[in-house]
Amino acid sequence: MSAPVQTCASEFSLCRDPQHDGALRRIVDGCAGFLAERLPDKLVALVLTGSFSRGEGTVLPVNGHLRVLGDIEFLVVVPRLTDYRALRRRVGGWGREASMRLGAPAVSVDIEFGPVEIGYLRHRARPSIFVYDLATHGKVVWGPADLLRAIPAFGPERIPREDALHLVFNRTIEQLDAYDRLDGLAGEALLDVAYQRMKLVLDLAGSALAFAGMHATSYVERPAAFARLLAGTPQLAARLPATFESELERAARAKLDPSAEPLLPEGDAASQRAWLRRRIVDGVPAVCAVLVWELEQLTGARAPLDVLLTRWAGATSPARRLREWVKLALHPNRAPLPVSPLRALALARRSTPRALLYSAGALAYLDLARGGASGLTEIAALLPLAGRAAPRMPVAARGAVTALWRWCIRNN
Repeated sequence: MSAPVQTCASEFSLCRDPQHDGALRRIVDGCAGFLAERLPDKLVALVLTGSFSRGEGTVLPVNGHLRVLGDIEFLVVVPRLTDYRALRRRVGGWGREASMRLGAPAVSVDIEFGPVEIGYLRHRARPSIFVYDLATHGKVVWGPADLLRAIPAFGPERIPREDALHLVFNRTIEQLDAYDRLDGLAGEALLDVAYQRMKLVLDLAGSALAFAGMHATSYVERPAAFARLLAGTPQLAARLPATFESELERAARAKLDPSAEPLLPEGDAASQRAWLRRRIVDGVPAVCAVLVWELEQLTGARAPLDVLLTRWAGATSPARRLREWVKLALHPNRAPLPVSPLRALALARRSTPRALLYSAGALAYLDLARGGASGLTEIAALLPLAGRAAPRMPVAARGAVTALWRWCIRNN
């Protein structure tokens, strides 16, 4: 591997608008210096990931400044596992500090730093959607220019189908979180919710493509790739809403140019919140269609979604259940809600914490379309909560799912 070199972000595009690109480039380049100050002799490399690494970042001029929709995401590569562990608790605060220092007031942006030890790239970067996109499109902003060549090469057909399924679950739980936050939001914060709803459409198609071994990294290519998948997969085509393909095309256009394809309708904050709430609920049929199609293939059964979720979650091996529950017990951060060890032990006989939370999230999202009360008992039964923390209302169940998901999955 070559010696570290400074790589200028101007060598690649970050978004489709050249005027916005310059402002973002200063932020991306500035992150290298920001981290070098805080990690002297510890920063191996800084790698830009996500849609900005593909030149497909979403940026919108609003109220006299630029607003970045979604995060600008980086991998912070450090030399040893001990450095990674020490960094985990600190990078969240650094991301917020860098967002303010490098962005404000001209650019409203959320910067996310994810630490990784160099050995991960060389030895533990197994096939997944994230690793495939990282190896294909990741940009080394600072560090060895050939750093990502250390990742063992693989094709999209080797992406595990479970990884594609997890993408749907994660986007679904994000929708639950957005639904319950809406009442307290106004102005630009509503754009973030609209962006998440748009990403749901893009990632439903992305999940199905990856599940079929046809992963398409570029959003601009996704509608055509998905149309080809549907042409050869009548079972999925028959389940999806008739409007899904046109919605996917609009979402791809809005991702690349939100000024030309508005994310929100005109109106006051109350009317926009009501519209977004309807849009979140309107996503239930498409989510169910993709989940049922994928779960039927994984389980070999044809059944309603709740039955498929139970079969899928129950198929995890005892060794995997033990490994994931032990990992959760050793979580460095305190649980957001009181967890019952006895309840966790009982659930460990059924499945992993990840599979149970994903199942609870899917049922809670499905319940939105039913009025929000019919699945409360089933959802609560999947959560390892102490009796006093057990949800007794649908909104509490959704809140418990999203809080445990952040702790157990997203930040673990």
